[in-house]
Parts: sequence; structure tokens; C-alpha cells
Amino acid sequence: MPRWLYALLVFAVLTALFELLHVPLPPLLLFLVAALGIIPLAALIGQAVEQIAEHTGERIGGLLFATFGNATELIIGVFALRDGLVDVVRASIIGSILGNALLVLGVATFIGSVRAGRLRFETRPASQYASLLALCVGGLVLPTFAELLASHAGQPQSQITQNGVLLSDFIAIMLLLGYLASILFSVFRLGDGRGDAESDEFDPVLGERSTAAIMRLLDYRRHIARSEHPGRSSMLRHIDTVIAGMMGHELQDRQGGQAVPTASNESAAASQAPEPAASSASENPAGGLPSAQSALAQTPAGRDAATVKQFPLMPKKALAAEEKKPPLIPALLLLAGATVAVGWLSDILVGTIEPLTVALHWNPAFVGLVFVPLIGGLPEYFNTISMALEKRMGMVLAASAGSSIQIALLMAPILVLVSLAAPVRLDLVFSIVELAVLGLATFLFSEITRDGELVWLEGLLLILLYAMMAGTVFIFGA
Repeated sequence: MPRWLYALLVFAVLTALFELLHVPLPPLLLFLVAALGIIPLAALIGQAVEQIAEHTGERIGGLLFATFGNATELIIGVFALRDGLVDVVRASIIGSILGNALLVLGVATFIGSVRAGRLRFETRPASQYASLLALCVGGLVLPTFAELLASHAGQPQSQITQNGVLLSDFIAIMLLLGYLASILFSVFRLGDGRGDAESDEFDPVLGERSTAAIMRLLDYRRHIARSEHPGRSSMLRHIDTVIAGMMGHELQDRQGGQAVPTASNESAAASQAPEPAASSASENPAGGLPSAQSALAQTPAGRDAATVKQFPLMPKKALAAEEKKPPLIPALLLLAGATVAVGWLSDILVGTIEPLTVALHWNPAFVGLVFVPLIGGLPEYFNTISMALEKRMGMVLAASAGSSIQIALLMAPILVLVSLAAPVRLDLVFSIVELAVLGLATFLFSEITRDGELVWLEGLLLILLYAMMAGTVFIFGA
């Protein structure tokens, strides 16, 4: 979590004081203060989930990160339903989907490509995202089209409304089943039909630039060197290059940004040499990293000593501190506390929406479409930009398209079912403009991710489509 986000916690405290002391404030000022207070709390939720993921593993941790990443929008939606602001909730669902699939991905791609050139990624996960987005579009489009056809057929409006709610309930359950199926396949590998060694996608840059991450890379390198994988040589060279880059960044940080020669440079040079035969690879599993061979064969303490010897600028105490997992109980307490605080501030924020729209002459749909998703997702913008600058586009797609899919398949159905206890029922009937942009966003996402790389122009196209949608809704209130 960036340090400047901690400074925004003062707005959370101010919002609580204003509420407890019943300080009369203009709706716009209270809305801004509460929104600024929610932003760092949402970032703390993400930080807590990352710490919990150290204990649950990457797959379950990724699921928790995606789920709690949308917790802010869900909490705001529940309080808005309690106050009968169905239009705001409905718009926030579409706004969150489009904000992630268009604005988050567009901004990250644009900035990342301008700095780092073409951004490449695996096409198989992107193809799965595109398929799930198509399911989302189908579930959100059908109730609206059904009501339009019923209206043209001359059915009574009361019957149309009742049937629309029933259809929305049915589709909400279908969307939840689709979400459950996607989790069983992608997280628990149910029916994947491939072994763990083949199905696990290895993305070495997902780990932090730390000694613990380097040791995991070395362990993985030993596994590859001993296997009979057809692309073993190229994978080993790629891992060597990644280790060299990680150590270069680590040592530059420790030396105030100055490049420092390290043993990792030797591994990068060794990676350019031809890979040894299978027999020699078995004898020397570290391959192009001979100095790490003994470290891989020793106990964890021995590995630490060997690593400190190989990288002398990294003290053993710092190494042990980095390999130690963050404590679980404080992370759970942080997650619970941040979630409760977000719930309280969301209640205050929702109370300002109606007077705010009246004072500024804005329609509730625009507030729900643009502002509510932006408040909960602002920390995600900075995370995805950082990932794109490091060319971690697999994570960028998971944080953008993956979040959009979860909003449509999980958050929207939950809100529909929660509205059973609300003053006004929530249905999945949206405006034609919102659905048109949703369909265009799905089509554009599928097209630009087809070739496995993104450039700044494609990021700009996503941003422009989002801007045109926001302008249309603001001017016409569609």
C-alpha cells in the first residue's frame, strides 16, 4: 500500500467525527470526505487479503483477493438498496463492470505500453475471460430485451414488472452457477484433465522482488532441469534472465539506485550459453546457476546461508525476515476492521447521494455509473498501473477483466437476492446505452487480446469508449 494512501485515512477519521458530532455539512463536501476516506480502507482490505494469501496459497489467495477487491462496491450497493436507491445500484453494477474492463485495463495498458513497449501475455486465460464476459452480457441483456418485447406486445405494465423481477431472480441464480463453475475449473482445476505440473501456469514475476521469491524460482528451475519438458532450455534461460533482473532491481534499491555487479549478472551471462544435456542437467539441477546448486540441495537454513554467500549485500537477518510469512491473526483482524469501517463510511456516503444529485442536478444513474465504482476501485488503478509497468499483464487482466466478471457473476446476483428484503426489488433491467457499451466492451476486449499482446493505442481505445459512455449518460441521463 503506497504511503500517500495512509495519509487519506485522516478523511475516514473526519467522516466518523462529522457523523458522531452531527456536524452539518453540504452534501457535496460530505460526499467527497467520505469517498476519500473509503479509498485507503479499500486498499487496506487488499493488503490484508494479500497477507492472508501467504497462508492459503496462490489459488485460494487469488480468489480471496478478487472477492474482497469488490467488497466496497458490494457494501455500498447493499446500503443503497436499503435506502431504495435502485437506480444507483443498477448503474453501479454496470459502472463497475465497465470501469474495470475499460478504464482500469485501458489506463494500465496505455501507461505501461508507453513506458515499456508491447505488453505480452498468455492468450488462454484471456480467451477464458472473453468467454465469461459473453456469459455476463447474456445474463444482463436478456431481461431488458424481454421487457422491451413485452411492452411492444401490449402487456400490462404491472405484469411486465412482475415478470421482469422473476426473470432477474432466475438469471441471478444462473449467473451464480456460472461463477461457481468458473471457480471449480480455474481455481480447483476440476475436470481440467491435466496434471498439476502441466496445468500450473508459471509466472515468475508474480512474486515480490525478494530473496524468498528468488529461492522459489531456483526450486522451480531445479524441477524444470530434471524434467523432460520439450521447451526446457528456453524456460531455463527465461528463469535465469528473470532472476538476474530481480537481483538487479533489489541491489539498485539497496545502493540508492546505482547499478551493482552481482552474481546474478553471471547467471544472465550463463543463460546465453547452450543448455547442458539431460544427464548433466540431472547432475547439476541448477544448470546456469552453479553457485546455487549447493543451496538447492540443503536445508532451508543452508539455503539461506548459500544465498547470503551468493548475494552478500542481502544480510541473513533480512533474508529470514523476508521468508517469514506475515502473521495470520493480525491480517484477519485488519480485514475485519477495514471491512466494518468501509461499511460504516459507505452508509454515510449513500446518505449523501440523493441530496447531491438534487443539488448538482445530476441523474442518479450517472453517479452510480461513474463515481461509486471509482471510489471503490481507485486503489486498483494504481496496482494495475504498477503491474503493467513491470509487464505483469497476466495480473493486469486478472485485476480488470477478472474483476468485471466477478461483479457480473457474483456481486450482481447477490444484490438481486439481497433486494428480497429491501423496500424496492432490484431487477437486471438496464438502459439500452449501458447494454450497448457493455456489448462493445466485450467485443473490444476479445479483439485486442486475441494476439496475446497489447499496445498503447488499444489502451487508448478502451479509455475513449468509456469516456463516450460516461458523456452519453451524463448528457441524456440514459
